[in-house]
Amino acid sequence: MRRGAEARFFGSYVNKIDAKGRLATPAVFRRALDLASENVIYCIPSTEEPCIDCGGADYLEHWMLMIDQLDPCSPKRVSLERAIATQLTPISPDKEGRIVLPDHLRKHAHLDGQAMFAGHIRSFQIWNPEAFDEVLVAAKKFASDAKLSLRNPPAIVEAS
Repeated sequence: MRRGAEARFFGSYVNKIDAKGRLATPAVFRRALDLASENVIYCIPSTEEPCIDCGGADYLEHWMLMIDQLDPCSPKRVSLERAIATQLTPISPDKEGRIVLPDHLRKHAHLDGQAMFAGHIRSFQIWNPEAFDEVLVAAKKFASDAKLSLRNPPAIVEAS
């Protein structure tokens, strides 16, 4: 399993939110996050959709590197920094891999009773399962067109 900067998140998993508000993180996602080295999942409400964007330290670092490429005084950079810095919530899973999402995150994603962990390759999202079903239908239609734009990657030549 890849870890750290090479972590990859694939698949979707629906888990119950218990009476205490705890939610089990899928074991395959916990392994990719490498929670043994840093017991934190970084969560932020999506700016585009009713879901929560999540990842490990590499996810946060990736965002910071991209933001650093923007002009320091640009409204885009200021807005991104403000949105991330004020809304990013580090959450530490318990020994069983369960997390407790704060109320503002649960409300943003309309979570009640169940939550879906959806792999997003370099990160993952937490969705209301019913809302995700609709989003996935739309994504499949768009992906069908997007596949036509894909090109084979350049051949990797290994040095002898």
